[in-house]
Amino acid sequence: TKGFYMRLYPCTQGLYEAVMGENSSNFDGAMRPVEQVSWCDAVLFCNKLSEQEGLQHVYNFPTPFANDDDWSKRVTINRKANGYRLPTEAEWEYAAWGGEKFQFAGSDQLSEVGWYEDNSQGIAHPVCEKKENGYTLCDMSGNVTEWCFDAYESNLRILRGGSWCRHADNCEVSNRYWFFVALRDCYMGLRLVRNA
Repeated sequence: TKGFYMRLYPCTQGLYEAVMGENSSNFDGAMRPVEQVSWCDAVLFCNKLSEQEGLQHVYNFPTPFANDDDWSKRVTINRKANGYRLPTEAEWEYAAWGGEKFQFAGSDQLSEVGWYEDNSQGIAHPVCEKKENGYTLCDMSGNVTEWCFDAYESNLRILRGGSWCRHADNCEVSNRYWFFVALRDCYMGLRLVRNA
């Protein structure tokens, strides 16, 4: 894996709204993680944030397109670009382990590091209220599940990290999900990465 920089916490609603001009999150709050974001939304957000900061777009895609499934299959990557992107699944997992050997990102006790079904009170919480992992990253086990760039198959993409509404075993660093690229839900968010 080549070097990369990862944001310390999931993308917040404040940042997402400042860039996209809208925020359809279920749990309102500028410092809460943005959710209700599809994989396609996340890719568009990465490019728009890169553009606003004068960085190169990582993603190239055709317009117009028939639908999200069609579009997602045509997204290509400029691997040398310095802009924002989603992590690969391997990058996400490497970062989540944090150079440690805990079951969850930063601890063997999920309640120390993550918001999940048993402690979240049924909501997403402001970022970084829990303990960091060994790489000073917050919320990688719980709060919101995070999109990765990788395809599972065809129009399914990988998500990692568990969430506020998941069981503890779903929040383990080793756990993985995959969903349709157009799916939006109140436990799906993203975390930004850039090439080093």
